[in-house]
Amino acid sequence: MRIIYLLIFTLILPVFVQAQDYDFLNKEWKRLDSKRNIQIDITALEVYLHDGTKVPSSEFMQHFMSVDLMTAFYVDAHGTPKAAVFEVASEEARQAKISTFEKMKGSDFMLNKKAPDFTLKNLEGNSINLQDFKGQYVLLNFWFAACKPCIMEMPELNELVEEFKPKGINFLAIGLDNPERITKFLEQHAFNYELLPNGRRVAHSYGVTSYPTHLLLDPNGKVIFSQEGYFPGLKYTLRKRLKDALGQ
Repeated sequence: MRIIYLLIFTLILPVFVQAQDYDFLNKEWKRLDSKRNIQIDITALEVYLHDGTKVPSSEFMQHFMSVDLMTAFYVDAHGTPKAAVFEVASEEARQAKISTFEKMKGSDFMLNKKAPDFTLKNLEGNSINLQDFKGQYVLLNFWFAACKPCIMEMPELNELVEEFKPKGINFLAIGLDNPERITKFLEQHAFNYELLPNGRRVAHSYGVTSYPTHLLLDPNGKVIFSQEGYFPGLKYTLRKRLKDALGQ
C-alpha cells in the first residue's frame, strides 16, 4: 500500500508567471506565484535542486526545512502541482526560517520531569554519573550508530558543542551500541559529545522510543526542553534554548 504524503503550504511567491525559468522542466508548466493554500502530494512531484539535479521525493522534507533553500512549485495548465525546485534562499527568507525554528516548542516528552540518574562508562573507560553535573546544564542525546537521522544531525550538534561547551553546557550522548561499534563508527563520522556506550538500559529507563531524542536539563536535573526526532534546522531550536538557559 502506497502512503500518500499530503502537505499544505502557504506560499508567498507572483500569480502564475507566464513562463517557467528552468530548461529541465516541462515548458508548459508555470511557476506558482500566489499567496494561497495548496494541497500537494509530494510523492507525485518531480523534485529538483536549482542546478537541475533530481532529488528523490523521500528527501523532500530535508530540503524543504533547510534554512538555506526556498521552494518554488510548478503547476500544469489545470493548476495541478507537478514539480518543486529548491532555490538558494535570500537572506531575508533564511532569517525568517531561522526565526520559525527558534520559536518551535519542541516535544512534551519528559517535560518538567526529573531526569533519572544513571552511570555509564565513556570510551576511555571512565565512569560518568549524571549527578556529577548537578548545578550545571546538560544536553542529553539518545542515538545509535545505524540511525540515519542521528548521523544527519551530528554536524549541527558539533557546532553547538563548539559554541556552548566553553560556556558551561555539558553534552552527553547516550548510545545504544557497544564501545567497539561506536569506536568503529567514529572512523567515518565526527561526534563531539561525551560519548557513553551501552546506554540501552538508560534509554529504557527514560522511556525513549524515538531516535534521536534530545533532553535539556536544568541545574536541578529537571527537563526544561525536549525534542524527539531530527529535522534540518534543529540546531537553531536547540541553540535558542541553550541561549535562553544561559540568559543570553
